Amino acid sequence: MTSDDTPIEVTDEELLQKAGRGDLRSFEQFYDRAGGHIFSLLCQMMRDERVAAEVLRDGFASLWKQAAAYDPERCRALPWAVMHLRPQAIERMRVLGRRSRVVDSSVLDQTTPLMEAGDERLDARGSELAVALKKLPADQRQLIEQGFSRGLNYHILAESLEVPSETAKTNIHRGMLRLLELMKGAA
Repeated sequence: MTSDDTPIEVTDEELLQKAGRGDLRSFEQFYDRAGGHIFSLLCQMMRDERVAAEVLRDGFASLWKQAAAYDPERCRALPWAVMHLRPQAIERMRVLGRRSRVVDSSVLDQTTPLMEAGDERLDARGSELAVALKKLPADQRQLIEQGFSRGLNYHILAESLEVPSETAKTNIHRGMLRLLELMKGAA
């Protein structure tokens, strides 16, 4: 608290750093802030709230153990947490057999975008990424968003969208390069 009793806002990055030093309360606060957003992403990937909740629980238990390795100079807290939980979600999907060889393209069309510019949960860099994603050609954007949010590789995306695998791979590669260019320009 400051002298006028106004609470000092602690960043997610500071909370994770404190958690890395063993501060359970800081980790709980980070969970309270980030858990809902990550749960939404996991629900999109898993298409099953119960399984998404299990992945979230197990993933945050793992994050607690890995918090000491968090480096705020390399990555913001929320993306760091998402990138640590995503492989666990993909593995759970594999184990449960939820990754069908082909995903109905109408299901792909129903997925909400990864992020929208102006979303209050995004920091400035996240908003820049949302704007940059919208600047990509639709085919590149769709492949990148679906690959990330659903945990699908380019082979499955290609089959689902009925395009050649090499086309999907090339579009993902070109889209990622274009995102890098756009993000460098926004920096």
